[in-house]
Amino acid sequence: MITIYIFLSGGIVLLINVITIDGSVLPLFLGSIIYNKRREMNLTQIELADDICTQNTISKIEKHNIAPTVNILIKICLKLNLTLNDVFSDFSSKTSAKEDSALDVLEKDTLLKDTSDVAERLSSLEGKLSDNDMKQYELITGVLDYWKGNFDASLFTLDKVLQYTKSANDDIYTLLAYLFKGLDYLGQEHDDRAQYYFQMISNACDEDVELKNANELEILFICKTLAGSFAEMQSYQTSFDFSQRGLKFANEKHVSYFLDELNYFAALSIKDDKSKKADYETFNNLAYYLAKVNENSDLLKKIDHK
Repeated sequence: MITIYIFLSGGIVLLINVITIDGSVLPLFLGSIIYNKRREMNLTQIELADDICTQNTISKIEKHNIAPTVNILIKICLKLNLTLNDVFSDFSSKTSAKEDSALDVLEKDTLLKDTSDVAERLSSLEGKLSDNDMKQYELITGVLDYWKGNFDASLFTLDKVLQYTKSANDDIYTLLAYLFKGLDYLGQEHDDRAQYYFQMISNACDEDVELKNANELEILFICKTLAGSFAEMQSYQTSFDFSQRGLKFANEKHVSYFLDELNYFAALSIKDDKSKKADYETFNNLAYYLAKVNENSDLLKKIDHK
């Protein structure tokens, strides 16, 4: 276990316990969050511990003497009605020093499939954007077409994105355009074309290209989407590799996007490997509990959990 002290204004000190799993660092609860939430819900330590762990374990967690295991952490989240956003902090972001721009907000909503009024909000920006903004604008438009199943229209628009980026591999919008072109071709059942664009992204990742204009959501969206797409194409080793890239990145950046899906695809990729039965059960259980915390009903239907 590692202990991290964060010094805030006014002399306040936050103590964060973390545990390491297979060499990676996973940020866990602040003991005070558990304590305060438990008291708010008028639960005793014994009541909180019921069906989760011992009362002594809850006591030690609240006093920062130990860090909970991941399974215990997630069960505590469920019992205390805590979301992952209450547990993880998005410390770093390309817009951390200023408010997100209108396009950034629209892109985030689009990638998270919260698209009910995105088209209307996007149209309100027409004529107000710089040439540099147009690649993001066209990407959002292309992604909206993909979600609607308009694959040909999406492909046409994504080609505009690549014209703006000049297909530079160090531009996140190039990689996102490749990603959605691959998804469009998957939707048209052209697996060979899809794999071509997915491989372009994989090559850029292998070259450790520095994506200066990328944020955490974009990186994790690429990782979880490639993990799922390669699993769909039965390229399980590549699927596993991208799920691991995503989980490692999320741990390093202390963000919680798509943790349920990344764990699910990791489990799916090694499900038939008898030598990795224990790893499969760990990933599968994490996917299940995280999906419950996130109320991800679609994923819960897919997970084989007893």
